[in-house]
Amino acid sequence: MTRDPPVAQADAPVAEAQKLAVEVGVAVLFVVAGEGRLVGFLTRKALSSIPDGNLPAGKLASAPTVTMSPDDPLERAVVLLSERYLLLPVVDGEKRLVGVLTSVGLLRGLAHMAGLGEEGTRIRVQPSSLADAYQTLKVLGDKGLPLVAVLRGHGGELIIHVQGVQDPKGLLTELQGTLR
Repeated sequence: MTRDPPVAQADAPVAEAQKLAVEVGVAVLFVVAGEGRLVGFLTRKALSSIPDGNLPAGKLASAPTVTMSPDDPLERAVVLLSERYLLLPVVDGEKRLVGVLTSVGLLRGLAHMAGLGEEGTRIRVQPSSLADAYQTLKVLGDKGLPLVAVLRGHGGELIIHVQGVQDPKGLLTELQGTLR
């Protein structure tokens, strides 16, 4: 999420919003009122077609059809951004704009959750049951190996990202021996 995106004040002339959008290079400019309460947004296309630059930005802003809360699960953002939205305004309980989530921001968040870019070893195992999966994690825990991430691959495969592995092939052999 990009915190504190550039915004236009609802009572400011739309000409100021146009200037700001050009200066910061955004395709969508959010419009807020009072203490940052989200009123709506103005697209670059809408800003370029306004005949009177003295009109207040809030009168011309389109109301958002969907918003996110900082507490919403990431899965909701994945669904919304992959289906039809280019960006999602994030508002708090008072409807104040606290940030914007884009597809790029979502990918960064998912990469962070998956531990991409962190040092370590990725081990792929195919547990035959949930008990096997937990047994595999127990073996790693008993060895004191720091866990970076556990991901589910195709067909129930587990991709386990751990740090501190001295002998990856030996560890994989040991883990496969614990699977049924």
